[in-house]
Amino acid sequence: MEAAIRFWNGPGWSSPAREKADQECFDELQLTLPDPHYPLGSEASNEWLSKVYTPASLECMKRKGF
Repeated sequence: MEAAIRFWNGPGWSSPAREKADQECFDELQLTLPDPHYPLGSEASNEWLSKVYTPASLECMKRKGF
C-alpha cells in the first residue's frame, strides 16, 4: 500500500535497483562528460543536455538493464 501511495503522490515509484543504477550512471557521466559550464536554462545548456547528456544517460541506463 505504501508503494501505491508514493506512486500516486510522487513522480512514481522506482525500485532501489533502478535508483542505484541511476546514481551510478550520474557518477559515471560526471567523470566522462566534461561540464561545459553554460548558465542553467540557456539555449546552449539546453542543447548540450538534449544532444549530449540525455543520450549518454539513456545509454548508460540501458547497459545497466533499465
